[in-house]
Amino acid sequence: MTPAAKVTYFAAVLIGLSIGAFFGFHNATRALESYYCSRQITVPEALRNFSYLQYKHADYEHAKAALQTFASFLEEMENLNPDKTQNHDLAFTYTRLALLEDAVNNPKQSHTYMSKARFWYTAGGGRDFSDSEMKAALKKVDAMKERLLR
Repeated sequence: MTPAAKVTYFAAVLIGLSIGAFFGFHNATRALESYYCSRQITVPEALRNFSYLQYKHADYEHAKAALQTFASFLEEMENLNPDKTQNHDLAFTYTRLALLEDAVNNPKQSHTYMSKARFWYTAGGGRDFSDSEMKAALKKVDAMKERLLR
């Protein structure tokens, strides 16, 4: 093979690899961007569903742990990326925690959770409801959710 042919083939290989690497990187970047974007949606949804199922069907300790985990996760998400949806989820989660405390006759802790629930609900643009109004509304929402899941 002549030196000119070797240079030509080598240049063709370099050009082909460069173009392939560029388009491969471009496609991988879009795929990763899509992955990270969907992860921000699916992870909270999965944890929301898990904590709700624990709240409805597990014993007090497991339900409380699941709801507290979800609340901590949402508060971290709120610190990183404020969103009204997270505020309302936090309000619902703290209201569920208050309802759990009501079920075991712990009014002091229930009041603490309801203070947090009202704070997050109003921070999300909602009206400042009383504790009993928020609990009643959440019970209705949960009842509708149960009917839809059947």
